[in-house]
Amino acid sequence: MNSTAQHIAVIGGGLAGLTAALDIAKQGMHVDLYESAPSLGGRTQSFFHHPSQSWVDHGPHLLIGAYHHTIALLKDIDALQNTQWQNSLNLPLWDMQRGHFSLTTSKLLPFPLAQMHAVYKMPHHGMKTLPSLLRMALSMKNISSDKVSDWMIKANIHPNLQRDMLEVLCLAAMNEHMHAANAASFAQVLQQAFSTHHTARLGWFTKPLSQALIQPLESHCKTRGVHIHTSSRVLALHAHQHGCDVKTRLGKKHYHQVILACSPSIRNKLLHIEQPIATQSITNIHLWFDQQVTLQTPFVGGIGTYGQWFFDISQQFNTKASSSHICAVISADKSKSSKTKKVHTVLQELQHITQQPQLQPISQRIITVQTATHCVCPIARPNMPKHTIDACEQPTEGELPATIETAVLRGHRAAQQCLTNTN
Repeated sequence: MNSTAQHIAVIGGGLAGLTAALDIAKQGMHVDLYESAPSLGGRTQSFFHHPSQSWVDHGPHLLIGAYHHTIALLKDIDALQNTQWQNSLNLPLWDMQRGHFSLTTSKLLPFPLAQMHAVYKMPHHGMKTLPSLLRMALSMKNISSDKVSDWMIKANIHPNLQRDMLEVLCLAAMNEHMHAANAASFAQVLQQAFSTHHTARLGWFTKPLSQALIQPLESHCKTRGVHIHTSSRVLALHAHQHGCDVKTRLGKKHYHQVILACSPSIRNKLLHIEQPIATQSITNIHLWFDQQVTLQTPFVGGIGTYGQWFFDISQQFNTKASSSHICAVISADKSKSSKTKKVHTVLQELQHITQQPQLQPISQRIITVQTATHCVCPIARPNMPKHTIDACEQPTEGELPATIETAVLRGHRAAQQCLTNTN
């Protein structure tokens, strides 16, 4: 069948759905994208915070140099200038006993040696943790453990290395603690991120995600002819021999193929699939101050703190104002404390980190996304009906966890499958 005669529906206006829609539209197909929310972006949405009169992300995102597909997409939609990157890895950390320190690699050394030297220089490490780096690298070739914590025990990884590097990275990448995170998937993260100076460096967006990423992507989709329908929930999906019928409140429309880039729970509801879905939450505590509250670096990882990552949003966005915006991120947040207690705890930690006593925010906003990520699980993806393509986030053991990079990759793969089906 000629691709120009194909009509494709994409269900879900997050990063995966927008990426898939753009790829398909470039091949001359007719694409309708349906998003149930009033705006696009999914978990990369931003909201307008009236007290500060600014657009704010639900939670900040870090980028790594190993995000090859994300970087390529940003270049394609002319949005790479909305990011800022380190030249080489600098992971700023803080704890109460040691204060500020970092895992910093020197580009003067080959990366494996630079990584070992960086660990050696961290306080409370030295020679005693270097053998653990070698054992961990060797054990990655044949991981028999289910959970990261079991892998650490079997490989005899030094507790200091687990506390200062691996637990921090596991929470950031997997949104799970080491006792719950899948070992094979975490090993994939480490292998991809810590291979070269280029892949290990960190980056961040210099504008809210709605402006830095979603708006440019939406603009390119529309330029390519994608018809975007927001506030348009898909009520039913019927796959049959000749394609799929998609029903919304405006009626029913026929498509040759349908890409499901929504949450797995919505996919399962539309396709009448019974399957447990494991998710994990993230809490973001946004604080605004009418004084200069500045971190030494654009972000800091907390060791032994409730706030696991502290982001200086004003510094990242290069905001020229007398007020300051700090966001504390808590992955896999299991705390049962009240919102008031959570804010108080983060404020105390921030006072120690900045050495600015008696910080009093002029405004605050706590956002807990209960389904922030879908956990890596042994449950296989369901068999999809003919003419439907699965682009939902549902990583299985050994696959990369939920990140911006995997969302872009899911979109690319779904588009490629759609094109393959057409030919």
